[in-house]
Amino acid sequence: MSHPYYDPTVHGDVLSRLNLYRFIREHLYHGGAGEGYYLEFGVFNGDSMWEAYQSLRGLVSHYVGFDSFEGLPELSQADQAAKDLQPFWDAGTVKGDTRDRVYEGLVARGIPRDRLTLVEGFYEASLPATPPDFFEGKGPCHVCLVDCDLYSSSKQVFEFVEPHLTTGTWLLLDDYWCYRGSGKHGQQRAFREWLEGSDRITVQEWGNFRGWGKAFLVDEV
Repeated sequence: MSHPYYDPTVHGDVLSRLNLYRFIREHLYHGGAGEGYYLEFGVFNGDSMWEAYQSLRGLVSHYVGFDSFEGLPELSQADQAAKDLQPFWDAGTVKGDTRDRVYEGLVARGIPRDRLTLVEGFYEASLPATPPDFFEGKGPCHVCLVDCDLYSSSKQVFEFVEPHLTTGTWLLLDDYWCYRGSGKHGQQRAFREWLEGSDRITVQEWGNFRGWGKAFLVDEV
């Protein structure tokens, strides 16, 4: 059976990620924000990174992406328990191109080499290995896209990214409504647990994008 395909950028019936980035640009610009950096977790083939560059260049000093470039990791016990709600996700699925090919492809499309960093590896290894001073001199984090699919991966990212978030950071959760919208699993569960345990971060809901993402604005306590 064939399925209908909707291009929200054209039809406008669903807010696309690209149009969300365009709104964010206006929000940052008219808010007087200087240059800051863009963080992405789950780069895949670089489409979202390219969309961010198209809309945010001039306001972003550096584009930083983290991805295993090997697809999803082995499912944790919590993710395995929810597999009936998201049956197509397993170890090695959602695998795109290699890190080098994605990097060179983004450079070929226009992102300057000195403004692009792609970090390869599963989060449990790559995030702790990131030098704390790497982000110094790059301004505040303007946008953080978390496209991690799994509860376990999202949990690792939220713990890593909290020190980078400040009032006015756009936190985009690409998989918020996955697991058929259940708040007991996946990114929703990781997000709720992280917020409940944080003593410095709160968020305001902004709205939904694509078919399964939700955007928030960060506010420091």
